[in-house]
Amino acid sequence: MERKLVIGLDFGTDSVRGVLLNPVNGHVVASAIAYFKRWSAGLYCNPEEDQYRQHPLDYIESMDEVFVKLFETENAANVLAIASSTTGSTPVAVNDKCQPLSLLKEFEENPNAMFVLWKDHTAINEAAEINALSKKWNPDYTRYSGGIYSSEWFWSKILHINRADKSVLQNAYTWLEQSDWIPAYLCGTDAPYAVKRNRCAAGHKAMWNEAFAGLPSATFLKTLDPSFDKLDGRFYTETYTSDQVFGTISPNLADKFGFNPETIITVGALDAHHGAVGAGITPYTLVKVVGTSTCDMLVVPESNQLPVVDGICGQVNGSIDPGMIGLEAGQSAFGDIYSWFKKLVLKPTQDIIGDQIGAELSQKLDDQFFNYVTAEAARIELTGSDLVFTDYHNGRRSPDADFGLQASAYGFELATQAGHFFKALVEATAFGSRAIMEHFQSFGIAIEHVIATGGIPDKSPYVVQVLADVMGVEVHVTDSGQTCALGSAIFAATASGIYPNIQEAQKVIAAKIVKTYIPNPDTREKYEILYHRYKELIHD
Repeated sequence: MERKLVIGLDFGTDSVRGVLLNPVNGHVVASAIAYFKRWSAGLYCNPEEDQYRQHPLDYIESMDEVFVKLFETENAANVLAIASSTTGSTPVAVNDKCQPLSLLKEFEENPNAMFVLWKDHTAINEAAEINALSKKWNPDYTRYSGGIYSSEWFWSKILHINRADKSVLQNAYTWLEQSDWIPAYLCGTDAPYAVKRNRCAAGHKAMWNEAFAGLPSATFLKTLDPSFDKLDGRFYTETYTSDQVFGTISPNLADKFGFNPETIITVGALDAHHGAVGAGITPYTLVKVVGTSTCDMLVVPESNQLPVVDGICGQVNGSIDPGMIGLEAGQSAFGDIYSWFKKLVLKPTQDIIGDQIGAELSQKLDDQFFNYVTAEAARIELTGSDLVFTDYHNGRRSPDADFGLQASAYGFELATQAGHFFKALVEATAFGSRAIMEHFQSFGIAIEHVIATGGIPDKSPYVVQVLADVMGVEVHVTDSGQTCALGSAIFAATASGIYPNIQEAQKVIAAKIVKTYIPNPDTREKYEILYHRYKELIHD
């Protein structure tokens, strides 16, 4: 009997992950991961200037690698649908054939012609200009984006590149989010007007909203900067939810991998939004997709009287669950903070004596670092006078985006050791999580459950326990580190007609809760003191 299969693809910061799944019983038949080679080598990035760019060939080559791995023992012809999610806002300038300019010879080494990664903050000044103009404009286009537009988002990045690189401005026909370009590439779409823009990225990152009848007006954009005149009429009005069909697989990919030519490609989305669906999000469940940064996702039924929530990333009808209002907040650094600390401690040693200790011992240092500092941190008695950090190593995403903020700390002394530092950094990320939860609650939005999913909850019980203790709520952890890809698979199964809606698909495919971390009542009083000091540092 012919097998029915779907594929979920998750394009993260470092890699693309894929799951090949039987949508009828939810069984993962195969999974694969492929890392972005150019990105891994640090190409096209300048951390000192907050510049982070990715070459489209990394996406193409890694996706090919994932397909090869998924079909080692399975037949690609059995795949009914492919759905994808990506980082965002990660836009790219394309020509009138939907090709990123960096795929053209004259731009192949130009970072401005590549995808501008979500964590790129080169557009801080441009974001400030968008916010200033928005507050004088009627309507205020930031209304459903928390009232503050971010340097991480679509228009800020386009404006920055328009000003920084006239050759890109002159050769760009329009701009696409990565989450729109991947489905377009899979379908072989070569006309920008044929691209079905996903509501997820459009609403949360480009200020699209039904109340505005689409995007910010051409008049607004050209008032912001005359360079937008070059792009006038080249964006979009309509958006689509991820349960809808984008098109069918391109003949080129069908021939290359053996897909059925009728294989469905779904409308894309942002990775954390699909991750929330893959983690089993339900109304009033806060899903924390925790990795290098966090995205904190909520859905509320459309019938509920939801206020406009200030200070978050977005509030968009249909952005997570097609039948509900989706809300997104998040922290701009979480796991990145831990990685920064590891590099801070290990790099001098590895640089000075790396050749002498050899590759094997050097790798051991790298692999065992977090085990060591976690054990040290866990042994430290919690007091109300402990070292306190803020979590703004990459600026602040929520509440109230401000990427000019820098991290600060209070409580150093000569007795402070690596374990104290790591303990304080973990607590800082938990304090940031609590601030987001309390922000939602201040608008009358109940938080009935908290789910943590992603790489860090899978790997570090210590971090999740601190999260539960600081937030004062039970934190549920799922049985899958692939919830973003699982979420994509749920949309693929729905779009292909296996299920009538994502709720039914979630019952079979979504990750299951395997562990619950319960707050330790003995830490409550001391964490209240430390959290108060964290908030004082924020306002100093």
